[in-house]
Amino acid sequence: MCGINGFNFSDKELIKKMMAFTKNRGPDANGIYSENEVTISHDRLSIIDLTSKANQPMNYKNYIISFNGEIYNYKNLKKELEETGESFKTNSDTEVILRLFDKFGVESFKRLSGIFAVCIWDKLKKKIYLVRDTIGVKPIYYHFNKLKKKFIFSSSIKSVLLSLDSNEINEKAFRFYSNFGRNDDVETIFKGVFKLLPGELLIFENNEISKRKLLNIELKSSNLGDHQVKKIIENSVESQLVSDVPIALSLSGGVDSNVVYSIMRKKLNNFNIYSFYFKDYEKFNEDFNVAKTNANFYKNNFIPIEIGHNEFSDNSEKIVDILEEPTGNQCSVLNYSMSKKINEKILITGDGGDETFTGYDRYRSIHIINFLRKFNFINFINPKTKYKNLNRLFYKNAKDLYLSFSEQNIYKNLNFYYKNFKLLEKNDLFLNHTKDLKLNNSLNSISLIDLDLIVPNEYLLRNDKIFMNEGVEVRVPLLDLNIINNLLNINEFKKFQYSFKSKGLIKKIFKNDIHKLVRKKWGLQSPYAKWMKGPLQEFLKQVLNKDYYSNSKNYFNFDEINKLISLHKEKYHNPDLLWSLAMMQIFLRNFKL
Repeated sequence: MCGINGFNFSDKELIKKMMAFTKNRGPDANGIYSENEVTISHDRLSIIDLTSKANQPMNYKNYIISFNGEIYNYKNLKKELEETGESFKTNSDTEVILRLFDKFGVESFKRLSGIFAVCIWDKLKKKIYLVRDTIGVKPIYYHFNKLKKKFIFSSSIKSVLLSLDSNEINEKAFRFYSNFGRNDDVETIFKGVFKLLPGELLIFENNEISKRKLLNIELKSSNLGDHQVKKIIENSVESQLVSDVPIALSLSGGVDSNVVYSIMRKKLNNFNIYSFYFKDYEKFNEDFNVAKTNANFYKNNFIPIEIGHNEFSDNSEKIVDILEEPTGNQCSVLNYSMSKKINEKILITGDGGDETFTGYDRYRSIHIINFLRKFNFINFINPKTKYKNLNRLFYKNAKDLYLSFSEQNIYKNLNFYYKNFKLLEKNDLFLNHTKDLKLNNSLNSISLIDLDLIVPNEYLLRNDKIFMNEGVEVRVPLLDLNIINNLLNINEFKKFQYSFKSKGLIKKIFKNDIHKLVRKKWGLQSPYAKWMKGPLQEFLKQVLNKDYYSNSKNYFNFDEINKLISLHKEKYHNPDLLWSLAMMQIFLRNFKL
């Protein structure tokens, strides 16, 4: 794992300033390549081939590469190349990417199994190639000023901002965050700074940018038996255990991380397990207690991470600075606390199982809808019904159905809290680029939208930035393309095991491999809403105050926000919105917007 930077001109001083923002991503080594038409840098976190020969930027023939990520099938690809007469100077996956690119061009990226953000400079053709992995685990940001003929890219938004004359807020992205408490999938909250989409290829040539979706999720036949499903999952997890450094696991009491744990135990003799708990709030610690029970049962070293209200108030500013955009998701606090405790360079998680194996409550609701459709219950229901769930029976495509659930998550009455606020149009909400997806009316199409939009721009981006700030690579084996391509398209009735219980199939397949699970999985449960009524009240009043940052009066109606704080103190009332408002306020001050 690493940090990459670059631009289409020569300026060693600028690249050094950019590297100051990416050095935490790669503390083990750094390097710069510069000529008249390009400057590229690399900050390295050594995972594969720890020798200096594997340092970057790396050169082969007329190509220069700066690569952030891991290629899990690089040994197989290397063997194929050796059989054609290629000889290698390193044992790194970086060199494999270079030699593949020499033979197959951009099509070579389709052969990579892994997580990556890659920059390749072709000295002969004078082209910069940027590509991001299919799922979007690794970020790339960029800015292009056509008039000044300047193109700049980086793993860090702050590095890109160095090339801008001034920082301006992106109104559309601001509104998007205000609605959902998360950030837009294409545009950053900074005007003029963009994200490369998952699977997208960008080519810069002759002062022009061209982009296209190169890497896609390719759903395959789903007529698989239980044994085949289990083997695919096992192979995917095992492939991501390749490393020359120690590996750790983030474990909860849920099925996803415990499935990963069951496979890791067979391949690794000993590894540390991390799990967080909430101080003085035992009712929220069932996940933790089950994780501890399982780790002790299988005799792995278990490391508890304590979470108190201070983690929210003391670390919020640091978290916003690391993420470089505001965040309304409380998980960022938990991730930050864990990142500070981990001693290993690699952390394995169970992220992605909910999307692939139908873990969310809305998936269950959609499954019930499809059950009613299958048996023609729709014929007995009035199309004008006022009941939301029954009304969903009449939605004709996945996008409309998806939007019907996403609308539940829109913060209400935002005009009370924001000045001159405008709600987003429906088509702005989630559907910026789902045109590339092959969707029908199935539950699997809903999962595919989540994988395309929510997963990379919320969970994966948060994990990458927070943990990489501490030099820790996060791997997500349940989001391996082999799992998604082969298993996402399994009939939803089989996934639910012909019942209405979430993750029925994966629970059945791995029932003999897991010691214990939580009684009922409800997603993350934490006492932070309670803390906002008590010890976090003063923090909210301090941050959500017109005196906290003078410019914020241009954005917020503080009288209404104070009413919201008081209302929550009296009774639980929209704690997620309160947290989202506070993090936006901190962001505005941090970045002087």
